[in-house]
Amino acid sequence: MSMLDNKEFIIDQRLLSIRNTYVVKNKLGEQLGFIKQEFLSWGSKFWLEDNVGVHLGEIDGKVLTVHHEYEIKDKDDQPKAKIKKKILKLFGSEWWMEDVNGHEIARIKGNIVRHTYDIVAPDKTTIAKVHLNWATISDEYCVEIVKQDFDPLLALGYAVAMDHVEHSERSQASTGIKTVLKVFGR
Repeated sequence: MSMLDNKEFIIDQRLLSIRNTYVVKNKLGEQLGFIKQEFLSWGSKFWLEDNVGVHLGEIDGKVLTVHHEYEIKDKDDQPKAKIKKKILKLFGSEWWMEDVNGHEIARIKGNIVRHTYDIVAPDKTTIAKVHLNWATISDEYCVEIVKQDFDPLLALGYAVAMDHVEHSERSQASTGIKTVLKVFGR
């Protein structure tokens, strides 16, 4: 059974690795494969592989865009969807997914920072649920695909892209606050 034949996943981010590496497991905790970030790339780039190293798809971050944008590609390097984040929003974050023709196919509803959110279709039906597993030391969260015909590659890509951007933004904000406090001697 391929990693992408499953509908429930546990994504465990390895904290002590040179690059961002996520171990993908089934609900029983059995390892299915990995999502790894390229060490050096123009823009954030991740790839999915099974336990024996078979390439299953990519999450390719775009560099020259007005907002955060990731393209999800299948194992044959064919675009499947784009994930976008609105740059300016008064409160919280706004994320959505478009198909290759630019039509919205999903949006996020819930608390992104705490990894407790739903991926919902334009008709407001739930496609998938994502929640942080609070009983672990590392960042581990669960992705449960509710809509059976939704591509697991898209759900996993959505979760990893959002995790990567939100962690990066929190780290930058934290560094900025520390710098301001040092300048003012606090």
